[in-house]
Amino acid sequence: MKKLLLILLFLPLIGFGQGQVNCSLLNVTDVVINNTNMTIDIAVYNGDTMDAHYPFIAYTIDDLGDTIQSGNITWFVTPALDTSWYSYTLSNSVIPAYPLSIYFVHSNFISNPATEDTCILSYDPSCDSVIVSFNQIDTTTTPDLIYFDVQVFGYGPNVGNPGFVLLNSVGDTIAYENFNTALNVFTLMANSTETRFLEVVQNFSFPFIGTLHLADSWFAGNPVTACIYPFNISIGTTDINEIINKRKALKVTDILGREIKVDKNKLLFYIYNDGTVEKRIIIE
Repeated sequence: MKKLLLILLFLPLIGFGQGQVNCSLLNVTDVVINNTNMTIDIAVYNGDTMDAHYPFIAYTIDDLGDTIQSGNITWFVTPALDTSWYSYTLSNSVIPAYPLSIYFVHSNFISNPATEDTCILSYDPSCDSVIVSFNQIDTTTTPDLIYFDVQVFGYGPNVGNPGFVLLNSVGDTIAYENFNTALNVFTLMANSTETRFLEVVQNFSFPFIGTLHLADSWFAGNPVTACIYPFNISIGTTDINEIINKRKALKVTDILGREIKVDKNKLLFYIYNDGTVEKRIIIE
């Protein structure tokens, strides 16, 4: 019992003086409101390599400005690169207006009082209406391209000029959508499935385990992470060329579905034998 007590007392001191947690690497991945049991559970992913000490959710405020939850310290540490759940009791039934603003408080062990550093995190459940899945890797281009499918149910998240960025398990950027080559830089298309691609900027190995970040205003120059999705590639390096060779274009059509020859400065749709459709514009 004494040994356990010493460990608990020592836990908050780990990382003393390491600096402040990066708020941009904290993400609310889920909020569960139970009006029957009168509870609210909030999941926060810490994508930083630094632990967050004495963390808690001080307030949760909805889009109408109503405070739907307030709380105090519930953990000694939110571990780096891990998800922690924060559970609180509700005093009243809640039907919130999204998005939510979640005030995440933690200690940086520099200031006094200790728990005064606040990150304001946003959560919109419409992130759940988007499913991303790995499609293929094209190693015949420079740089290599990672193709993935984006399926949107309903209208999806309320984002403008969004882009996707792929990070590995330690938070390094592996690939991202390039403004000069991306096919759709305005919004996520409602009730649709589209194939997008990322330009690889850093070497990585297989199997790959990372996260795909949907950044609001990525192509407007003011990126803010709106959603984070698990993104794993389980194929081995010997499988990459096999996938590429199997994927062949059956035909090219214009926006009206008419089969045409490849032309420049026009939006074209490449229809492949694996059922995927790719939009391209060859700019001269």
